[in-house]
Amino acid sequence: MARTLERPPAGDAAGRPRPGVPRPPGTGFRPGPAGWGARGAAVLIPLLVGVWYVRVNAQVRSDALATAAVIAIGALSLNVLVGYTGQISLGHQAFIGIGAFTSAYIVSESHQPFLVGVLVALAVGAAQAVILGLIALRVRGLYFALVTLAWGKVAEQCLFRLKSFTRGGAGAQAPRPAGFTTDKAYLLVCLVGLALVLLVDWRLVATKAGRAMQALRESPQVAANYGVDVKGYTLYAFAVAGAYAGLAGALLASRRLTVQSGDFDFAGIALTYLIVTVVGGLRRRGGIVAFSLLYVLGGEYLPDLARAIGFHTIEVNAGYYIQALSAVLAILTLVFQPDGLGTVTAPIGRWLRGERFQLAHGGGAPGAGGGGHERP
Repeated sequence: MARTLERPPAGDAAGRPRPGVPRPPGTGFRPGPAGWGARGAAVLIPLLVGVWYVRVNAQVRSDALATAAVIAIGALSLNVLVGYTGQISLGHQAFIGIGAFTSAYIVSESHQPFLVGVLVALAVGAAQAVILGLIALRVRGLYFALVTLAWGKVAEQCLFRLKSFTRGGAGAQAPRPAGFTTDKAYLLVCLVGLALVLLVDWRLVATKAGRAMQALRESPQVAANYGVDVKGYTLYAFAVAGAYAGLAGALLASRRLTVQSGDFDFAGIALTYLIVTVVGGLRRRGGIVAFSLLYVLGGEYLPDLARAIGFHTIEVNAGYYIQALSAVLAILTLVFQPDGLGTVTAPIGRWLRGERFQLAHGGGAPGAGGGGHERP
């Protein structure tokens, strides 16, 4: 009878390597004091540059950074559906908009604190996403994308025009929390929200639920055969995505101070967030955050660059050029580099955690840019 050869364990019960046993690739390396110092500097220097940028620039630059943080949160919400579970959502303007109008209503009409408005927006966002998740249990792929597209149009054309909820054309007031009324102060609120979402998302991927969602992305039937609760984890993923979107909507509402139905259309929200998610890299948190920043700052500085080199047309229509370029980047990403900007950010994340800096890693690792498993 043929016998299978098994590799001896690389370590003993305490995790210490056994003499003479080769270590798996990528293990066994530990940076020295200089290496950890370089990693600390790589984190500290961008933080100091960011603080300097906010302090020396006008309020409008702080508002741009707050916009980037809100877009990053919304794109991370979309990443849970598209990247982790493989569900294509084309109606994210409904997710974001309902969170925005809910928070505005709670703060301005019910006269509750800003934090209460955010928490209610989280709950409402999760609830509406779970309802769509029930539909996702019956249809997938193109059919589910059409369902989300229809839900987005219903919210955009009907729900967001209810005067009792949104104040109609006048818009709903969304005041900022006390002590954070300036753009520079409110930027801190948005950054804290983004940091919390990144932390939750990082832990989510490392849990049993995160692994189950990734199995659902590959094949719900195979996942069910291995004992994965397809219904439960699908609804769980939608609840998490809806909660992220609710937070993004609440922060967006108070950033603008007034929200109207025209703020939440397909091109401005759903398509933009989808492009940011794709170009940043599916399942690549670092890439999504980085491209959110590049997307917003590109629109801020492209007019200045065009003015300097004498391209008046680009200066006037900078926003349209950024959108067109982003769409082209999304197409190129899907065709040539599915990991998107995460191809760069993921190796940096691994290096900061103490591994060697290596660009040549295969496959899209779930949650890379903050964690995940790579193929050697």
